[in-house]
Amino acid sequence: MKSIRLSNWILYLALCTYLFAPAGCKKEDAEQVGQDDDQEIPGKIPGMGEMPGEPEGTQFNLPAGVRLIGEIEGQEDGSSSRDCVFDGQGFNVMVKMKLKRDSSVSGPLTVEFPPGLVITSTAEGFQHGLLVERMVVTIPPIQPGPGGDECQVSLLLFCLNSAKRTSDATARYKFGPVTSSKLLQDLIKRLRGKKINYREFEDGDPVWFENQEKIQTAIWQLTDGRGLRETDIQYLNELPNR
Repeated sequence: MKSIRLSNWILYLALCTYLFAPAGCKKEDAEQVGQDDDQEIPGKIPGMGEMPGEPEGTQFNLPAGVRLIGEIEGQEDGSSSRDCVFDGQGFNVMVKMKLKRDSSVSGPLTVEFPPGLVITSTAEGFQHGLLVERMVVTIPPIQPGPGGDECQVSLLLFCLNSAKRTSDATARYKFGPVTSSKLLQDLIKRLRGKKINYREFEDGDPVWFENQEKIQTAIWQLTDGRGLRETDIQYLNELPNR
């Protein structure tokens, strides 16, 4: 009699498992799918790596009283007296632009290029560029003579498409968005306060070139690879603070 009751109990448990387990599994699967949909995947960021489309985020615009003259071009000249600013953190994408102040505005003007700004290529086959550190440019008051109301800005940027061409004098660009990529924003936070700007080193210092090469590799792990490796994270963490 006892064995019969035990058998009935086992049958009852098996029946409950059959009836209720599928519903529980479906709920967990649904939650997992939702998490995957929300999670950004390295190598699958729109407009970066080899993914089609344009980089996503909030479009960058110059402030009132300042406008761009001509196009943003590839920079191959190096620094010169024409530059109000020659600075940045990367080497693969170097651009220059002429900013012109409105003559009706008096006093100095500032333009803030935020971290995460993407300078997008308008020419086929060239890389998009990424600024990872805030850059502030002061446009001086108008000076007498030709070009007295202009300011050349040269930015040194990281590359967001490893398979495409680095910048040269034929490359043309436009202001893109401040990236909304969570992966890139996380990397930018890791670099906050680090000594990585070109101006913080002697001209031609090999340490700056080594730093930008390692940071560029980390960025490519996000845009073209499978995500940051432990060696990437360790290197970023060990970069000296300014």
